[in-house]
Amino acid sequence: MLHQRYKDLAFWGISKATVPNYFLRRYLMSARPANGACHLHLGCGTKYLAGFLNIDGNLFNKIDIWLDVRNGLPFRANSVDSIYSTHMFEHFYPDELKRLLEECMRVLKNGGGIRLVVPSLESAIAAYSRERSDWFDDSFPRHFDSLGGRFSNFVFCDGQHRTAFDFSYLSEVLRGAGFREVEKSAEGKSRLYGNGVPPFEPGDSIDLPHSLYVEAFK
Repeated sequence: MLHQRYKDLAFWGISKATVPNYFLRRYLMSARPANGACHLHLGCGTKYLAGFLNIDGNLFNKIDIWLDVRNGLPFRANSVDSIYSTHMFEHFYPDELKRLLEECMRVLKNGGGIRLVVPSLESAIAAYSRERSDWFDDSFPRHFDSLGGRFSNFVFCDGQHRTAFDFSYLSEVLRGAGFREVEKSAEGKSRLYGNGVPPFEPGDSIDLPHSLYVEAFK
């Protein structure tokens, strides 16, 4: 397994390499008249969603726009209908998180919203307290037999996660960026997308879901 220090160097290089594309996209977006709805999928990874602009820093994935979102979002203010992202926002340092959420707020139309799915710190603590070793993945990103090792593996993900969220914390940072009506959601349930909400973990447990689903509106 590649050490996180080397991954950090690679991510830093990708961030700098995507800067010219950011400015190109910003120019193209400013010159192009608004045409129809615009829905962003940030950090799409391998999950390409039809009907969304799929954005990622990995050129080997199927994407629509190659960007490191820490550089900003190359869209006009009040031009985006919705933003969707799964298991990405926990990878940012607090200052990066603040800037990105402010960018999301800037580009969203009035009444538009954001749907974030992140690992659930609340469920992880509950599973640890109940000694539910089976709740935790025993192999990703590293294998641990102990309950504490599995808990650490889930929360910190071998140093890939910079923060961990329960609803109160994610609500606080969203409201700090200017969002209103922050509310907890769930798999298959969405005020923002209705019945068209993209599935993420359909088979996840109901009593202790592994992910926290939150929606907020501008």
